[in-house]
Amino acid sequence: MVKRVRNKGFINFYGEQRVGDAGDETYVGVRSFDVGKAMLKEDFSQAIDLIMAGRSNQVYTPCPEEIEAREIWTKTKDARQTLARFPKNASTMARERDLMRGMLRYDNALEAIRCVHHNVRMVATERIRRFGISPVIGDLYIANDIDEKDGASPDVQIVKNLTSIDISQVVLPLPGYNVQYPTNEIGELYESILFEDGVQFVKEKVSEATAKGSYRKLIQSAHELTWETIDGDPVDDSDDHVILNAKLTFELESGSYATMMLRELMVTTMSRDSKVICVGLPLRETSSIRSSSIRSRSRR
Repeated sequence: MVKRVRNKGFINFYGEQRVGDAGDETYVGVRSFDVGKAMLKEDFSQAIDLIMAGRSNQVYTPCPEEIEAREIWTKTKDARQTLARFPKNASTMARERDLMRGMLRYDNALEAIRCVHHNVRMVATERIRRFGISPVIGDLYIANDIDEKDGASPDVQIVKNLTSIDISQVVLPLPGYNVQYPTNEIGELYESILFEDGVQFVKEKVSEATAKGSYRKLIQSAHELTWETIDGDPVDDSDDHVILNAKLTFELESGSYATMMLRELMVTTMSRDSKVICVGLPLRETSSIRSSSIRSRSRR
């Protein structure tokens, strides 16, 4: 598996820490994308209600004050009463505090959301399921190798000739009013999803209800990927050898998730029950970290 990920890369999913825990919403509660969808539909009151509802008590354990504050908002929609019941630790429910203070000040959901400090999984899965890991006509790809952080825009083009395009160049659009979409079945899938969700990206909308859009690589590489056993576990290249403890060192591009690479490597999901400890950061996000180390109890 290490050789396959090193040579072929892995599907460039967002990590669950960005989009929310995996599982049915009745179990995990509100996810980040639920709030985002409400905002894109300009239903800012629902967005606040979703944020105040929070995650399910089954996936984490809130303190009693947090539970009470959320219940009061659900029952009364009274920001003053809700704030009075917040935990005394100011760092707890910081986003919710900003929202409630915004509601007290403006009594307007959109203005309250603006008080919050701001510091495609389905499409990627379908793209791989339908077409595999080879470029196809109608895909989008980046023709120039640039760093968007420098202010340059990627030269995104439609695949018309397969002879000179590598899967590492293929991108999927993050929806917005300033992106183009694939001209094959995947473009139709985007259109269907946005229609079913009732979402339209219009430049003239308030910024909280729209997005410019961007592009994300379909397949991401793990650079300088190496591994070694620890605690005296012997190295064995056979396919069915079980490694109890291993250390992996690798580099990831900024914006990629080590948890998603590990999921691919271990052929599993990165649930809260996984016996996996991640130490470190994707390298190209910081110059001070030189590796990511993972100790796992799994099949290599």
